[in-house]
Formats: sequence, C-alpha cells, structure tokens
Amino acid sequence: MFRFLKILVTLVLVIGLLYVGHGFILEKAGRYLYYRDEIKPADVIVVLAGEETERVEYGVKLFKEGWARKDRIILAGGPLVWKYTWASLMKEHAISLGAPKGAILLEDKSKTTEEDARFTKEILDKHGYKSCILVTSPYHSRRATRIFSKIMGDKIIVISAPAEKSWFSFDEWWKRRRDRAMVLDEYSKFIWLWVFGLKDNSAT
Repeated sequence: MFRFLKILVTLVLVIGLLYVGHGFILEKAGRYLYYRDEIKPADVIVVLAGEETERVEYGVKLFKEGWARKDRIILAGGPLVWKYTWASLMKEHAISLGAPKGAILLEDKSKTTEEDARFTKEILDKHGYKSCILVTSPYHSRRATRIFSKIMGDKIIVISAPAEKSWFSFDEWWKRRRDRAMVLDEYSKFIWLWVFGLKDNSAT
C-alpha cells in the first residue's frame, strides 16, 4: 500500500511539473528546430524554395551585402505547376529585389530538401565552389543544414543563415494552428530522417 502511494504521489508530481512547465518544454522543443551559424563570406548563397517571400528576400539581402565571394546566388526548387518551377518564380522575385540576372543560377529539379542538396551539389561541383550560405526558414534550418552538410561532405562548407524575418515565431508556437502544424511536420520529417537516413549517393 505504501509503495502504491509513493508511485501515485510521484505520478501526480510529474504531471504537475509537466503542467506547470509545459510552456518551457514546448518552447525548447520548437527552438530545437532552429540552427544558425555565424555568417561568414562563402562562394555562393543557396536559397531553398518554400514560403512566400522571406527566403528570397533574405537571400538577396545577403547577396547585396557582399557575402557571396563568387557573386552567385543559387535558387533551388523544382516543378510547381505547368511550365513553372519554384526556382523560376524565385528568380523573378530575386530580380525584382535587385539581384543581377547574370548572378542567378537555378536548381529546378528538386522536390525535397534532400534533392535540394543533391542537385545543388552538382552545381557547386560543376563550378568548383567550396562553400555556401544556406538560406531557408527558421523552423526548417536545422534539418536542412543537417541534410546539406551530410550530402556536401567535408569538401564543401555549409553555413546556415535562416531568414531573419518570418511569419513563424517560436514564442508560444503551440497556441497557433499554422505554427503547430509546421513544428509537428518538421518533427515527423526529423523522425523519418533518423529512422531511414538519406538515400545512398550511388542511387542518384
């Protein structure tokens, strides 16, 4: 009986702590998805498709500030609808923001973050680029950096620079439907990555 009471009291205390501290735990869980390196000059800037404007806007901002040593910006994103790709629409957006047309390279075949990395690596290898600044959204930054770093290997440096301004906020993300959906989606993809890993390089 005494043992049962000890277990019951412990369970109540654990539940109480979780209830009181759930906000802190959930916020930490959300912020785990965010990864940012100290920005340093790199050969090129790589902007991943997704969202409406935040990724391209930040990528062009970094380009204008001179962070791309080779004066190139790669826009990565494959088929979208009809003849349009994410990359082609991102190019129009980037040009409207002042990026020189001749500075833009397109990676327009990818459909996933892993394919973003693999097809982007082909471009980097073709031009002999050895480093890149990776621009994506804050919630996507850790997983994207992990995938890119794995696929790029030791010979290409990946610097994570998630967009500074985003619709997504880590502050009390669990209270907003869209933010909740994004965090849960990212964690489901993290679990998939952990369980199944990346495709073998020889398969691409």
